[in-house]
Amino acid sequence: MTNGDDATDATVFHRRTQFDEYDLPAGSEQTQDAVREWLGKKRELAKHTKTVLGLLDPVRLGAGAVEYTKPEWKKDGPPSMYRAHWRYQACKVLGIAESALPESVTTALKSYLWPTALDTTRAERSAWLVKTPKFVSNAWHEAAAANKSSAHDDDDAMGEADDAIGKIQLFVDPFQKDAQKAMTFCTMELSGQEASGVPKSYILANQPSDMPMHVFSDVREGSTTGPDITLEAKVNLKLDMRPRSVDDVDYHRVSKERMIKAQTKTRVTQSSSEMRFAPLPKARNLVRFTDAAVKAKTEKKERMEKKALENLVFTLFERQSYWSLKQLLLETNQPGDWLKQTLNEIAVLNRRGPNMGLWSLQDMYKNQAAK
Repeated sequence: MTNGDDATDATVFHRRTQFDEYDLPAGSEQTQDAVREWLGKKRELAKHTKTVLGLLDPVRLGAGAVEYTKPEWKKDGPPSMYRAHWRYQACKVLGIAESALPESVTTALKSYLWPTALDTTRAERSAWLVKTPKFVSNAWHEAAAANKSSAHDDDDAMGEADDAIGKIQLFVDPFQKDAQKAMTFCTMELSGQEASGVPKSYILANQPSDMPMHVFSDVREGSTTGPDITLEAKVNLKLDMRPRSVDDVDYHRVSKERMIKAQTKTRVTQSSSEMRFAPLPKARNLVRFTDAAVKAKTEKKERMEKKALENLVFTLFERQSYWSLKQLLLETNQPGDWLKQTLNEIAVLNRRGPNMGLWSLQDMYKNQAAK
């Protein structure tokens, strides 16, 4: 018995060494271990371990998805789609039902972040979208760049980059229930070197919005395969950062500098000591009006009879439903005022929508044309 157990352990060890050499995505180690442990106990299924583990690669998984239509495969789909395809293909390889998958495998599969898939593990987190004044954002960017450069020069400076840049105070109605408590007022006080030269006290005014918004990033923690889209949080508050007092000395100074900068001319006229004059063009190079051009410019357009013009306009609208005034002038060759007078009686100018600025027939004439 002992020799048989040793032989079995040697076989399992040889198989595990072979699997470790298999190129599998980073971050799937927990799922690999769960699958190996499960299939190691199933002698009749252990031979398919390498194939099942290979399905953890999205490229191989997508290649196998072309053989069936359900579940549906989508490029860069959510992790739930990848899990559904892995369960389907793995069970097909093993010849078992999906209900036969152990809980340890399904749990490990849920914790696996598939490469190129949308990472939604942080979807339930909340975030604030704050509109900050430009002078505040510039100060923060400059401070972040300074901390980053100092961190490269001195490893001990890494701690300074994590210092707080300010303090936020939230005010809520204490008589509301905990589940219904909402922010009634919010203030922010800047501190540290980042706040030098800018106002220190601000109000974060709530800007209600019914449009759902989310925060995404193209960097996934622990990923070395390249940019991966991550859903970072859901925006539950939109705030406008405003100076708490317009009488703030720093705010006056910043506003004055901004106004002076806006009034500074970016283009200046400079006098040159060397004056250069360009000669006038020769007579033969001057553009002259031909008789035809002069005649076309001075010729007045003759009015058509009203009935004839209406028939012509109806014919044009049979060709296409919407016309611009410029197109109609070219097609009818009529004076603008006379054409507009006729259009106002039989057509309507669309003032909104996808056909804004175009003329179309009135509904009563459309119905007659349809009959």
